[in-house]
Amino acid sequence: MTVFQDIQKGTIPARLTVDQVYELTAAGVFAENENFELIDGEIVPTAAAKADWHEMMKSRLNRALARMLPDELRLFVEPSVTLSPVRLLEPDLVVWRVGGLPRQVRGPDLMLVIEVADSSLGYDLRVKAPLYAEHGVEDYWVVDAVRQTIRVHRRPVDGRYTAISEHEAHEPVTALLAGVTIRLDTLD
Repeated sequence: MTVFQDIQKGTIPARLTVDQVYELTAAGVFAENENFELIDGEIVPTAAAKADWHEMMKSRLNRALARMLPDELRLFVEPSVTLSPVRLLEPDLVVWRVGGLPRQVRGPDLMLVIEVADSSLGYDLRVKAPLYAEHGVEDYWVVDAVRQTIRVHRRPVDGRYTAISEHEAHEPVTALLAGVTIRLDTLD
């Protein structure tokens, strides 16, 4: 029996898997543009409306990264990223190699993960950073759209990043594996 059939019978599982989320989306239970993440099987709603600062910064980063990336890498905007059978996150920007399909890539495949934050700063730092570290994401950036800073998280060991640094808007930050350098104060 599928999770959709269970729901039709009035039974809703306490926890879901990523596959069940995709099944429920295909069945129309969840809208394709519904804003949530799956963390340890639980649906965690995310903001439906994002602030102007967030959207402007995401647009600027998108434009800059798309121009700089080498041909073998691709930039994805708000993809659904499966970290495990019960973890599905939707970062703002992600870089991975050409050919990797969103449902197939995992943490070590992600060359760069960027979360743009204004009101979500605490969530991105305290909840998402450990999840990305636990799943082997080597380069995780949290861009504070209000303060104009980048917090860079690198070298995950035992579910924690061992190298964390903060960079002001005028300081260049180079991605470890993607080969691009960003300076927030030069983004158009």
